[in-house]
Amino acid sequence: MSVVLTWIVFLPMLFAGILGLFRVRHTVLRAGAMLSALLVLALTLLTVVQFDPQAEGMQFVRHLPWIFQYGITYYLGLDSLSLVILLVIALLMPLLYLYMWDNPTSGYWYNMLLLQTGVTGAVLALDMVLFYLFYETMLLPIFIMIGRYGHDWNHAHAMKILLFTVLGSMAMLFAILYLGYAHYNFYGNWSFAWHDLARLPLDPQTATWLAAGFLLAFAIKIPLLGFHTWMAAAYASAPTPALVILSAIMAKLGIYGLWRFGYGIFAKVLHLYEPILLALSLVGMLYYAIHAITQNDLRRMFAYSSGSHLSLIALGVVLANLYAWSGSLYLIATHALASAGIFLMIGLIHQRTDTVQIDALGGIASVAPRFAFFFTFFALSIAGVPGTGGFVAELLIIIGAFSVHPWLGAATATTMLAAMLFVFWMLQRTLFGAPAPSVATFADLSRRETVMLTPLVLLLLITGIAPSLFTPIFTPQVQEMLLQFIHAAGGAS
Repeated sequence: MSVVLTWIVFLPMLFAGILGLFRVRHTVLRAGAMLSALLVLALTLLTVVQFDPQAEGMQFVRHLPWIFQYGITYYLGLDSLSLVILLVIALLMPLLYLYMWDNPTSGYWYNMLLLQTGVTGAVLALDMVLFYLFYETMLLPIFIMIGRYGHDWNHAHAMKILLFTVLGSMAMLFAILYLGYAHYNFYGNWSFAWHDLARLPLDPQTATWLAAGFLLAFAIKIPLLGFHTWMAAAYASAPTPALVILSAIMAKLGIYGLWRFGYGIFAKVLHLYEPILLALSLVGMLYYAIHAITQNDLRRMFAYSSGSHLSLIALGVVLANLYAWSGSLYLIATHALASAGIFLMIGLIHQRTDTVQIDALGGIASVAPRFAFFFTFFALSIAGVPGTGGFVAELLIIIGAFSVHPWLGAATATTMLAAMLFVFWMLQRTLFGAPAPSVATFADLSRRETVMLTPLVLLLLITGIAPSLFTPIFTPQVQEMLLQFIHAAGGAS
């Protein structure tokens, strides 16, 4: 089983290489892409079956020498944190291929295959150089997809996300290289394995600067308040599959990087700067929610909504208690499913009406009731209504915030109220009333579209109604990670 993670990471790239080598027809290309996604999903489900929640440390480890003289290794592993995100990736890719099924552009499909390898490798890599390579690999396909296949100033917005992300990535690369060099100075050998770097006896000033390099990269990717100016523009310009990847997967990798490597390597530094990180997360959560209310563009509205929920997840990570960490991990999964669903629905609206402006819509429910049902469900899932997975996750984070201080819990709870405001305002204007001219011939969901969306609905319902089916999978290892963080931070929490 030690090779299963290698197959999960590189199968999409292997399929892209083989299909590209033979320059296959579009029908063969899309069938090959779907086959690769289903194989990855099957292998991922196999790891879930064989995953031991009670085991300490990483599982399914593959650790081989790569660039031996500098201690760079091929190092993959899996725990509860990475398993949740891996499952999200594996579940979403076949659904995205269903959405793309009639898209004849070959380059689009190849970029999606390479993108899956990039995001999967980033969540499984435990050597920091290897992580950086995958972290950069996933950027190039997104840049191409927005720049070549996007709309509305897509070239400028693709360049903007590239410059922002490269800035953060270069800061992180310098920090990684310094850590490897520091390991050589302290122990006489090179290593970039994250658990080796976490044991380095760095002085506080050096650790602060190095942590800043990592934080810059992850703050841009999430994005936290102040590092977010690329977000709404990129979301508005991205084609729908790239938009789903940005919101449901890549932003979560920013959270993952902060959690795994930020808190894993720089626990003392981040514990000391907890008030600043709390302020950024809390103010950002409210700032994004207010901006969502003011939007007339559906993509921009849910871009800011995603920013608010990502800030809520970051807040849970910063709070560093069992309720908050469990809620953050649960919200990573449930928000990914809900945001994927809502952005797929917005993509279908754009296909049918050539607009996503709320003022130009209205009366969809009267001409496409099945569409209206799915759209309403995903919008309410974003808002975290009871019965959906988002409600359980947000409730856990709010409880974790209340356990720190009542005012912090009360402020955190306002995110649910703000989400309700803009979601119900949006639903009233898009679904009800007299049909607008743009939706007079609005087609209801096709069979393929219904098949694409149904798994997301079922998963959001199951995670909301029966969370006890899922929490035992990650709670023991979340407790272990929390104890390790408290110990590394010097016993404070």
